Amino acid sequence: MRDDAVRMLSGPNQRGWLARNTRYDPETDRLLVWNIITWKWCLATTENILELCPLCVRGFGDPDGIWKDVRSKVARQSYAPRQCGDAPVHSEAKRREWLRESRRRKCLPERIEIFNIIQGRWVAVTQENLAEHYSRSYWEPIGLGRAWAEIEAGRVADPETELTLREHAEFLAEHLFGTLRKTPETPDERISVIVEDFYSAREEQEQALPPPPPPQLPTFEERLDARMPEVLEVWATSQKGHITSRLVVEGLLQYQWPLSTIHQRALAKAMRQAGWTSRRNAKTRFWVKND
Repeated sequence: MRDDAVRMLSGPNQRGWLARNTRYDPETDRLLVWNIITWKWCLATTENILELCPLCVRGFGDPDGIWKDVRSKVARQSYAPRQCGDAPVHSEAKRREWLRESRRRKCLPERIEIFNIIQGRWVAVTQENLAEHYSRSYWEPIGLGRAWAEIEAGRVADPETELTLREHAEFLAEHLFGTLRKTPETPDERISVIVEDFYSAREEQEQALPPPPPPQLPTFEERLDARMPEVLEVWATSQKGHITSRLVVEGLLQYQWPLSTIHQRALAKAMRQAGWTSRRNAKTRFWVKND
C-alpha cells in the first residue's frame, strides 16, 4: 500500500505533462486542463485548479499562485484547440497493481478509501462518487459496476478461482498486515477472528445457496453516455480512414453490429451532438468532425 509521500515529477516530466494535458488561448485568457480521472477538458480557474492539475505537477501553494504559474508555463506553447489529453486504458494486471497500492479499507468509521492521483491524498469512496476519484483509465474496459465490485472486494474477480471464507481471511491478513505481523499497528485496521465452528457453518450455508447471477454488461445507452463526446474525441484521433458508424459501434463502444433502428437513431443523435456530420461517397457513409 502506498504511503502519503508526495512524488513530484521532474522538470522535463512536468513540462511534458503540461504540454499534453493543458491548452491556453492567449486571446481569451482561457486555460483548459484535461481531467485525467474523468477524461474531460475543464476550464481552469483559481477556484478549481487544485481539482484539475495533479499535485505531483503543480506542487504546493495557494490556488491563485498555482493558477498563474501553470498559465505562464502553458502560454509558452502554441494553442492547439483539438489537442487530446492522456487517456490510456490499463490492463487487468495494472488494475491488480492499483488495487494493491491505492485502495484500502478503514474501520473507524467503516469506509473504503482510494488514492486520488490529482489531489495527492486518500479519499473515501462510494459507488455513487467512484467516477469522481477512480481514473477512467482503469474502469473504462469493465464499467463502473464491476469496478466498484473489485474495489469493494479489494481484488480483481476471478470466477474460476473463488476463495473460501478461510482463504479470503488469510488473503486479507497477509496483504493488510504481512505474514509476520501478529496484531495490526493501528486500531482502525483490525481484522476480526472468527471461530472454527462459524467458518464451517458459514461455508456450508454458502455452498447451499444458488450461484450469483453473472454481472450485467453495460447497455448501448450506457456506453453512449459514458463515451460521448470526450472518449470519442480521443479515440478518433488514433483511427485511420473513414470513421463509419460500424467502426464507432464495434471499436469505440465495443457493441455488436448491426444495430436496431432505435440504437441507430440514438447513435446518430449522439454523434451530431458531439459535433460530427454524416457524409457519404460512392462506396460508404461516414462521419466527419465539424470545423
